[in-house]
Amino acid sequence: MSSSYLQSLETAKFKYDSAFHLLNVTYPMVEDPKLFLGVINNLRLSLEAGMDAILQYERQLHLVPHYVETDFQSKFNLFRSKSVKRNNIPQKFVDLMMHLQQLEEQYKQSSVSFQRGNRYLIATKNYEIQSLSLKELRNHLNATKEFLAFVPGLLKFQ
Repeated sequence: MSSSYLQSLETAKFKYDSAFHLLNVTYPMVEDPKLFLGVINNLRLSLEAGMDAILQYERQLHLVPHYVETDFQSKFNLFRSKSVKRNNIPQKFVDLMMHLQQLEEQYKQSSVSFQRGNRYLIATKNYEIQSLSLKELRNHLNATKEFLAFVPGLLKFQ
């Protein structure tokens, strides 16, 4: 029977593959920037599952205390304060996790979101505009791939 951290790692890979497919196969066929939200969601879930894998592994080793597995913010805070320092996880991955989480929150709370050309724009209630572009999403996709390549090295497979 596989460990929970291995299942989380598989989930992370699956969500990454879903984001990759949406961005590189589906989007070129339909050219609808609304798909960018699906890419953001899958990338965020992939990063979160990778973070879960690290935390679950460290939990088995009694390196981190019990935490609420369903609350992103508590997991993220524990990850940032304990795991990042211990494992020398590059700050860019932590920043990306937070950025994608904030993008999703902005979208959920936005009063208006619309497409302009090949960009998807999200307007907050204060009319601050957040823009999603193909280039930006490709950068996020590559960074997520880097993170997922980094994670197995932290999990000492027995």
